[in-house]
Amino acid sequence: MPDARVHIRRGRRTDFTAVMNVLAASGVAVPPPDRATLRRFRNIVADLGTDLYLAMVDGTVAGFVHVTYARQLTVLPQARLDQLVVAAAFRRRGIGSALLAFARHRARRRGCADLSCALLSGSAPARQFLEKAGLELTGEWFVQRLNADG
Repeated sequence: MPDARVHIRRGRRTDFTAVMNVLAASGVAVPPPDRATLRRFRNIVADLGTDLYLAMVDGTVAGFVHVTYARQLTVLPQARLDQLVVAAAFRRRGIGSALLAFARHRARRRGCADLSCALLSGSAPARQFLEKAGLELTGEWFVQRLNADG
């Protein structure tokens, strides 16, 4: 059951430090706090093809969800769950479930056919969370790293 004090709101340009703190508090690698990272964050917040929503508990950012949307030529749009992060101090209180339910709702409103999530290998708690939430493993992702060096 979600914490009664949880409020979900759209991310703002000024939330950069709070989001980086949630990443750090949850053990996720934090990018360097330079101008390029700040610019990337502000572009994500302003992008109409993405959603960045924060879960607030008593005025503190407890977690966030980042979803990107892609229109398709021959099928309905697709939603991709890029990140769902809850700070360690706020876990097991329903915040992750509330953020995932919110992401589903937003994807449905955008007419998306699917909500997908790429999961890194070795992430057993995340896998259990997603399976319990009703997402199912349907295949594999093929990835090629594109380095700026060539």
